[in-house]
Amino acid sequence: MSEPELIGGTAEDRAKILELHEAYIDANTRFDWPKVATLYSGTPEAVYFNLNGHTYYGREHWINLWKYYGQNVDSTYWTPFDIKGVVNDGMAVVYCHRKTRRRWTGSEPPPRDLNYDDSEFVTRSTMVFRREEDGVWRVVHAHFSKEESTPRPGGV
Repeated sequence: MSEPELIGGTAEDRAKILELHEAYIDANTRFDWPKVATLYSGTPEAVYFNLNGHTYYGREHWINLWKYYGQNVDSTYWTPFDIKGVVNDGMAVVYCHRKTRRRWTGSEPPPRDLNYDDSEFVTRSTMVFRREEDGVWRVVHAHFSKEESTPRPGGV
């Protein structure tokens, strides 16, 4: 696995962003919503695009999703690779691929078939961090999508 490649910003800010990115990935393994409450911004403009195809408006909306998943999904660590990004004084973007396994444990069928069969799959992640008024970096946007394994259109 290659080393993360963040450009711009201070060494301290780059280290902090990578620390927060890892904290998110760790919390995601267990749907640790109290932890994500400290990582995601509470501002009303925060918007999150989930792997399930839905948009979540604000931290509380996302936390409710994790409470649901925490009761219905067993997940492994979402191992990140190809971590890259850009950092400036007040904003940072981190993008990477992640591989994991997960299994649906709920009594009802999953709302959508999204690799709940315990087989390994790869997703793509983009997270936008903003330094808020209190000086703390928090996530204001995240976009997760499944990596496609079929041939690229036009062979590109």
